[in-house]
Amino acid sequence: MHARPAQRLVFLGPQSVSAEVFDAGTPGPREVSVKTLTSAISAGTEALLWKGTWPPGMALDDSWCPEPGSAAYPVSYGYAAVGVVEDLGEGVDSEWQGKTVFSFTGHQSRSILSLDKLIPLPANLAPEDGVFLASMETALTLVQDAAPVVGETVGVWGLGTVGLLASALLSRGFRLRAWDSQAFRRTRAQAFGVREVVRPGPDSCDVALELTGNPAALDEALEAVRFSGRIVVGSWYGSGPVPVTLGERFHRSRAQLVSSQVSTVSPVLSGRWTKGRRLAASIERLEALAPSALVTHRFTLAEADQAYRQACDRPEDGLQVLFTYGAE
Repeated sequence: MHARPAQRLVFLGPQSVSAEVFDAGTPGPREVSVKTLTSAISAGTEALLWKGTWPPGMALDDSWCPEPGSAAYPVSYGYAAVGVVEDLGEGVDSEWQGKTVFSFTGHQSRSILSLDKLIPLPANLAPEDGVFLASMETALTLVQDAAPVVGETVGVWGLGTVGLLASALLSRGFRLRAWDSQAFRRTRAQAFGVREVVRPGPDSCDVALELTGNPAALDEALEAVRFSGRIVVGSWYGSGPVPVTLGERFHRSRAQLVSSQVSTVSPVLSGRWTKGRRLAASIERLEALAPSALVTHRFTLAEADQAYRQACDRPEDGLQVLFTYGAE
């Protein structure tokens, strides 16, 4: 078994990315070589590296990143890839051969991964649906943290990929009012089955999800929730300042501001839920929702600059951006 050359994406600095050739190596004991079919850009998390607003001194998330540690440039980062298992290391059962798998790895044409880093996908799930697993798990986490009660109204600000997936989950059991400042995304939300694409007004929601990365939306959500309402903040603002109006209505409203992030399970649920259970539930919902309908742009690694300008700088005419990988 010989090592194969591969390509991976590297952030060189703010608004500077490049595809570099590297030696992917060969699988060792209990490892496999995975040939990547597609990987998804996170227009939230990866935008911080693209724009240079990753919080100084904050390490890359060790539950996702294949090489956790400093976010100092140059750095490779990404956490949503689907590929096919090709080469097997010692001690790996032959049933893994040819299996389609998801992994929390970066944008690279080939990866050497241990078996515990692989999430097998159902045979009938298309790779472009499977690559949404990280986003679906995030959306499911947001809904679990919001914890609306039957009969309540939920407001969603931000209809990017995660916002649309969260809206799709919520619309199956609750009244939903969802909003985005971009007309393109509002139209796509309606096509994806979101019935009320309207801007929630004051005292119109019991629970709100803020997923825009825009502090003005957070202020709107604070106005929209009723007494003792809950605002779940899924946006990651990075190192940017976040001015929020807390001196007026908020002071007497007993509203809760809740941070939500997918690396952990809510302590309230941790007695019953594990990350494994949440991933399994997310895969089931991928099969039901077929989120590949949200893909608007596809690029190769050689077109990485265009890909990030589309994903992070032009939300007005796009949703999910993917990298696709051809023959090496």
